[in-house]
Amino acid sequence: MFLKYLFILILFFSYSLKACEKPNMPTESEWNIWLEEIRTEAKEKNISEKTINLYLSNVKPQKKIILRDRCQPESTITLKEYLFYRVDKSRIIAGRNVLKEHEVLLNKISKYFDIQPRFIVAVLGMESFYGRNQGKVDTITAVTTLAYDRRRSDFYRKQLFAALKILDDGLVPSGQLIGSWGGAVGMTQMIPTTFLESAYDWDGGGIDIWNSYADGFASTANYLTSIDKNPWSIDSTWGREVIPPKNIQEIYPSLEQDNPKGCGAVKRRSIAKSLPEWSNLGFKTISNSKLPERSDLEARLVAPDGIKGRMFLVYPNYKNILYYNCSSYYAISIGLLSDEINN
Repeated sequence: MFLKYLFILILFFSYSLKACEKPNMPTESEWNIWLEEIRTEAKEKNISEKTINLYLSNVKPQKKIILRDRCQPESTITLKEYLFYRVDKSRIIAGRNVLKEHEVLLNKISKYFDIQPRFIVAVLGMESFYGRNQGKVDTITAVTTLAYDRRRSDFYRKQLFAALKILDDGLVPSGQLIGSWGGAVGMTQMIPTTFLESAYDWDGGGIDIWNSYADGFASTANYLTSIDKNPWSIDSTWGREVIPPKNIQEIYPSLEQDNPKGCGAVKRRSIAKSLPEWSNLGFKTISNSKLPERSDLEARLVAPDGIKGRMFLVYPNYKNILYYNCSSYYAISIGLLSDEINN
């Protein structure tokens, strides 16, 4: 099993390298001129001179961070491969242990935010293996490097100023803001802007998503349930795998959205229908039984690997998961992991 897992990781990485675009690193002069603009804008955003000098005086762009950003796999990995090392036995068992160990705390947070505990735990399991893998990259270095790089400069410029504000306001218990190469921090792996919007101090000891499960759980719950215009429904789940009808190739084009809006994974969902309507089209559960008779629950079809791959009917809660990471593979993995943790 280990060798199979290792082989897939190597294959995954080799595919990533093929997609790499070699970065053009700035000269020292180019970097300093750009950084001076950042310092000026930070002052305009009321970041203190002390924080600006402390964190921006010696920061240098890191080629390896840009390479990690450029060398991400696109359509080179299948859902089966993705699930193999995202919804694996060790992550499921560890998730069940976390759910059991923190049952009382999770139930309180669940009641307060109106979200099932298993989804909170699944997100932490996917993001940081329940807090064990939080990353060791200096966040200011990561977001400053990526803010300069042209690929996602506007996005990471916002993350840079948010990270500086987090430090300026003294919101990091250790005083050291570290995390992933992409700027995500804590057991929740929140990007800095999300941290400022949704990080939650549940235990009253100051926001600590690095060491406090209480704050990690509450921050995740707060984010998932505070999506504008799409409230989380505690009365339904994320969705389910389904068996399509035999005429799926004929009807599939009629299920596509017209002029969809949102991120890629949101756009690729089908039009919404009630579960009885999907039943009438011939869709069944993965156990080949009839879908639930809930006319009040809309569902959309998702086929992440195309019409010949696995298919899922996803409910409104699925869209909230996509706000955490706009990837069909990711959201389906969260859903399936939450199901396994709850068994």
